[in-house]
Amino acid sequence: PFSISAGVGFIALFGIAVLNGIVLIEEFKHLKKTGIQDIQEVILQGTQNRLRPVLLTALAAALGFLPMVISTSAGAEVQKPLATVVVGGLVSATLLTLLILPVLYAYFERPKPNIKINSSALFVLALILFPGYSFSQTQSISIEEAIQLAMDHNAELQVALKKIERQEQLLPKCFFYR
Repeated sequence: PFSISAGVGFIALFGIAVLNGIVLIEEFKHLKKTGIQDIQEVILQGTQNRLRPVLLTALAAALGFLPMVISTSAGAEVQKPLATVVVGGLVSATLLTLLILPVLYAYFERPKPNIKINSSALFVLALILFPGYSFSQTQSISIEEAIQLAMDHNAELQVALKKIERQEQLLPKCFFYR
């Protein structure tokens, strides 16, 4: 179940996963600057160069949280969600960093075709398409209908009306009522 502890675990997990991704991408950029132009070679050499730092970062955090995952002592119900999120997330985030991130890098670094876009044609197209998306309401209602909708969906008002109805039912049974 999601809790505050699990939320804190997600924050820690995102930080570690993003830093591992940055380490890998920066190595790819460094290799490109040194003169390697083949994307496959950049990815293979960069992943090989940064495999140990990425794995050590993830394993250090995961092994640090492992005692919390298997803990059954007092307070474990607070620690367990945080540790479970971090350990489980680090395993999957590390695999994604080492397998999916290089694929995405290759996809976005491939040579792109040189297409020139006429800015005036793009502006005219935007003017033509914009009015179709500018209407937020599909129907209009009167002020009386809006007030009735607000009264029907206001939970505090409904509770107050129920209290009044209950008091009116109890009123005839009251000894002092005339």
